[in-house]
Amino acid sequence: MEQVYVVPRSALFGGEWPQGYVPLASNAEAILADLRRLGRFEPRPEAEQTPAWKQIIPYCVIRRPGEVFCVQRKSAGTEVRLHGKLSIGLGGHVNPESGPVDAGFFSRALLAELTEELEWQDLPATKPRLLGLLNDDSDPVGAVHAGLVYTVDWPAARTGAERAAIREISKMAGGFRSLAELGRLWQDPGRFETWSRLLVEAGLAGAT
Repeated sequence: MEQVYVVPRSALFGGEWPQGYVPLASNAEAILADLRRLGRFEPRPEAEQTPAWKQIIPYCVIRRPGEVFCVQRKSAGTEVRLHGKLSIGLGGHVNPESGPVDAGFFSRALLAELTEELEWQDLPATKPRLLGLLNDDSDPVGAVHAGLVYTVDWPAARTGAERAAIREISKMAGGFRSLAELGRLWQDPGRFETWSRLLVEAGLAGAT
């Protein structure tokens, strides 16, 4: 049975987690240290039904000038509540395979998830950058998850060179979309996952 990393809701923020997207600056390392110190692994089916725990999800927005990587969840994905929704974030649960719970714990989990979901070639190695915390207790999915928001910024595409594509094509479809196209999709915000709506509103999709 899959094990996922959780922290007790009551152990941080006095149990009252901030809502929406919260930038992390000087307090980022302290928050990460608390998440590592307080967390443990629990069976995923139990975690999905236990709002007293927050599953920690490294969640990455991949951008390049004028574009953002956007995906749509298919019915083969494990999270039924997100089927058909658009997302500008990629990531997933943290499992024991991420290794020791040390300073590189969450970034290793994120890179493992990106490698599982994407294939890319001829792209410069860019380290994901932690920007903020994402939380929304207003729906059943958000009530049991909290996101660590990272961004990866790639240079503008060159014809025939950089490429990024979905590896898990049975679970999702997508690719880079122009911000102009994203703006047209945004005319119906309900098409987006809640977390992605919050990140678009916060300007994390990028700027032209």
